[in-house]
Amino acid sequence: MSKTGQIYLEFARVGNAMEVRAIDALDGLEVSFMAPVNTPEAEITLISRQKLAYVRKRQAENRAKQEAQEAAKKPDNRRGIIV
Repeated sequence: MSKTGQIYLEFARVGNAMEVRAIDALDGLEVSFMAPVNTPEAEITLISRQKLAYVRKRQAENRAKQEAQEAAKKPDNRRGIIV
């Protein structure tokens, strides 16, 4: 989660639903989701923070997985043909 705790919320009504975009003030990470129009703002803020945390966690896991794959691809400095 952001160290400042600030997020910017943007709302766009789409029929009976509302598209919510949440942008973290510190790093600019953006997430979006749909919610019913009558959802309280406190709940939308909570969902936004949870989704930002989820996306950050997934990005960290993907980064770690990618680094592990790259480490496994390093050549072993032996001469010859690898079959």
